[in-house]
Amino acid sequence: MFDERVLKRFRHLSLVARRLGARSLLFAPPAKLPGGGTEPTGLRDYAPGDDYRHVDWTLCARRDELMTRVFEGDEDRHAYVLLDCSASMALGSPAKFRLARQIAAVLAYTAVGRRDRVAVATFADGLVGMAGPVRHPGRLPALLRFLGELEPQGERTDLMRAAEAFVRRYQRHGPVAVLSDLYAPDGFRGALDLLRCHGYEPRLVEIYDPREDRPGLLGDVELVDVESGTTRRVTVTQRAAARYAELLGEFRRSVRDYCSKHAVRHLRIASDAPEDGVLLAVLGGRVSTSCSPAGVP
Repeated sequence: MFDERVLKRFRHLSLVARRLGARSLLFAPPAKLPGGGTEPTGLRDYAPGDDYRHVDWTLCARRDELMTRVFEGDEDRHAYVLLDCSASMALGSPAKFRLARQIAAVLAYTAVGRRDRVAVATFADGLVGMAGPVRHPGRLPALLRFLGELEPQGERTDLMRAAEAFVRRYQRHGPVAVLSDLYAPDGFRGALDLLRCHGYEPRLVEIYDPREDRPGLLGDVELVDVESGTTRRVTVTQRAAARYAELLGEFRRSVRDYCSKHAVRHLRIASDAPEDGVLLAVLGGRVSTSCSPAGVP
């Protein structure tokens, strides 16, 4: 799925995003540590314990005061992708999961390009697969093969259980891109709260099928839960259809309000949106009309 042609497209999109001054969803600014790293970023007053080799002696001679150079930290930065591979992600035309997998791949590709350590974890009723962390470009093909072989699975979406397993498995903090349709019976807030409370920085990509907003069902229908396999016969009236639209709207607003309140970067993306536009959007570039930013940019 991720052959050289696809990787070439990823390279092109990442260069475009960089020229636009954009920042990927997984971008995290490097720490500034006194006496650490390689790139000097400024000066501060000397403090007992500072390495004397990082004292700016030239400035000290001119000002008659001790100043220590501050460097951009060259520390190991970690970034994560938490990818929903539950059965509901197989819905859509094209499927939501296909787009989510492409987003996961381009985020991992650009993170490795920044020399971050990136790991991908997949979830349904809990964590079901893990790959990485990967930092060296030579190990990126194995991670992309892992993504290419994934298929939607599971009988239930349990984002909270997945988040609990995630924070136990990965101890190094960093940005976490959560890619999901958010159709978890127990909701999404608890999982994102857990990530935030443990020091991670969640960024949310909400992927939806446009037909979910306008299913166009009326009369006697049989509804099938794609994850549990249970069926239910119902009669859909105009009133019931209006109530469905109302509840769906409330759900969409709750996601936007949560992300706005907690400064969680959020993109809501249609599964049939132009793929290059979507990938550029998650890299921080321009946003297409079917890929709308919500919450805090």
